[in-house]
Amino acid sequence: MPTHRKNVNPSPLLSVEETAMLLGETRSTLYRAVKAGTLPLPVFRIGSRIRIPRLAVENLIAGNVPGHVAPPTPSG
Repeated sequence: MPTHRKNVNPSPLLSVEETAMLLGETRSTLYRAVKAGTLPLPVFRIGSRIRIPRLAVENLIAGNVPGHVAPPTPSG
């Protein structure tokens, strides 16, 4: 009897829909940002599909944005 196993390794590339869900944005907002070139994430076009690296999305959520300098933390 074959057992079906769930893929425990998530895909390294996300669709616009998956990215929108993780960021709490709408699909339309992300498509507009991709078209305008204002999405602060790398975007890969594979044929007619748009893919965004999961690691980049996770880094953005964690506040690790390339080129962004975090404000200094109070030391007292």
